[in-house]
Amino acid sequence: MPKTQKINWIASLITSALVCSSVLIGESIVQAQRSPRPVDLLRSTCVASGSGTAREDNTNVSIGRAVYSSRFFLGPGYRSASLTCRIKPDNSPNPIFQTLNLGFGMRDSDSRSSSVDVRVYLDGKPADSRTVSPSQQNSLSLDVSNASNVSIEAVCNSGSQYCDRVYFYEANLFRPNIQKQSTPEPQPTQQFNVPGAPTPVPPPPTTAPAPITPQKY
Repeated sequence: MPKTQKINWIASLITSALVCSSVLIGESIVQAQRSPRPVDLLRSTCVASGSGTAREDNTNVSIGRAVYSSRFFLGPGYRSASLTCRIKPDNSPNPIFQTLNLGFGMRDSDSRSSSVDVRVYLDGKPADSRTVSPSQQNSLSLDVSNASNVSIEAVCNSGSQYCDRVYFYEANLFRPNIQKQSTPEPQPTQQFNVPGAPTPVPPPPTTAPAPITPQKY
């Protein structure tokens, strides 16, 4: 390959790499700006009920030999415990939140406890449920766009044996992800001066020259 062609080839590679990098960085920034931020469920108005215990508890627990940072727990005891939260005011015509993500489990140290059913209700209607046992974790993701109230209930599966706490390490609400359509801006082409490469000649002007006015003598 001649030296001039090799230098031009290297210059084109550098230009293409820089343009691709700028495009990727721009797309990453746009995606980060569009990602919805979670809202803690406990920031809404919540009420505990049931014969068991429902309490906010910011502590670290071991579930399945992994450490989780708990937000609250439901202790059903011999029966049940529940937490009900209002996530949308009655006078709001539009949905405020789109999704509710729950992550929960029972501690490794509660090996003698019976399993617990975790049930979720939306506006009083059953939505989904999971069963957890000691050293097990589970998760739920629900569409809450049409719900005003969310209720989480922990029910002991044994009629005679005590059931230990279910710890919730995730209870996040996500707002609707509204994506704005925007026309991407064209990326400017960068010029590089490579030693030994021929200087590009600018194209001839596209406009016609001005007419010459004859002079009178």
